[in-house]
Amino acid sequence: VRRVQEMRKEMDLDIERRVRLELDVRDERVADLVRRHEDLIAGEVRAAEFGEVTDGHRKEWDVEGVTMEIAVEPLAAPSASD
Repeated sequence: VRRVQEMRKEMDLDIERRVRLELDVRDERVADLVRRHEDLIAGEVRAAEFGEVTDGHRKEWDVEGVTMEIAVEPLAAPSASD
């Protein structure tokens, strides 16, 4: 969550802006833990969905010895008619 929040800040995203989040965790035990807590993570980082990010901010992190690649892509802001 902290790394995604840092990336959102680097992207200068509004705090309420919804994003698509792609996580590639290279440790199966940690990846399973992340999958089990997707709802919590999504709520904390304003992720409307998880999936492939094609045009966003991508960064590789070492989190306590586990390599992970995180990508964040802002989703279109809802229009006034939505």
